[in-house]
Amino acid sequence: MDIQAKRDLLKDKFGNYYIVSNATGDELTVVNVAVYYAFKHMLDESLITKVNEKYPNKVAIGKYLADLAEEHIERLESPESEGRIYDFKEVQKHYKLHVKPIYDKSLHM
Repeated sequence: MDIQAKRDLLKDKFGNYYIVSNATGDELTVVNVAVYYAFKHMLDESLITKVNEKYPNKVAIGKYLADLAEEHIERLESPESEGRIYDFKEVQKHYKLHVKPIYDKSLHM
């Protein structure tokens, strides 16, 4: 398993996706991919411009961020992708996982 931070995803038995935010040796820090994208973007005029360019009608910012997460998943599902989506339980057999919860104050990506 060659898991790369900011590229690879893990999928749990409930269908939730997690991105590897940090990989150090046999330890991985993972966060829900939607939360990752939500904390990666600043709510400013440039984000509003990007959202307005992508969608012809008004949408919630969450729609844009969720679509970024979905696009990441779709990229990794492509056979040409360098990254992968790994099974959460399988990864736990090889790595110590640190799962960051939604309410964690250290999610300043």
